Amino acid sequence: MDLNSIISAITGNNMIGEIAKKFNIDTNKIMDVIKAAIPKILSAMQKNAGTAAGAAALTQALGNHAGQAFGLDIEDGKKILSKIFGGNLGSVISSLGKQTNTSNDQVTNILSSIAPNLLNVLGQGNGGGNVVDLLGNLLGGIAGGGSNGSSGSSVGKVLGGLFGNLFGKKK
Repeated sequence: MDLNSIISAITGNNMIGEIAKKFNIDTNKIMDVIKAAIPKILSAMQKNAGTAAGAAALTQALGNHAGQAFGLDIEDGKKILSKIFGGNLGSVISSLGKQTNTSNDQVTNILSSIAPNLLNVLGQGNGGGNVVDLLGNLLGGIAGGGSNGSSGSSVGKVLGGLFGNLFGKKK
């Protein structure tokens, strides 16, 4: 599993169309938010998985969502986002809104729509394995090397480069 396949899985099955129709958001804007949000979500998951309790909770969440039907479960998505970002959720939403020129309400609706589906895809890709290794592989091998907290800026740089290359934008 790689970042391209995750984004394709999340945006497939007419998910973008469903989000656009339900919330009256342009499909290009939805894709911009998703592309900008996935690195932030995965990085926050990586940070949470840095403790034994966090890794266990994330492994359980992935297992609970693996194989579920794709769809819009906004309430579950809001709970997932709260657990992933904790008290930082508001600033993450605001940052994504500014980055993509999207209102905070629209960002919230988009992220809440994709969060359960992201856990589904990651849960299927994890296959009951080590969640730290899974995130490490997705984030370019940075995770799993330790949880000393010093890799945050490195993660951002690597993800920025990965996603810049992935989506054809030069830094």
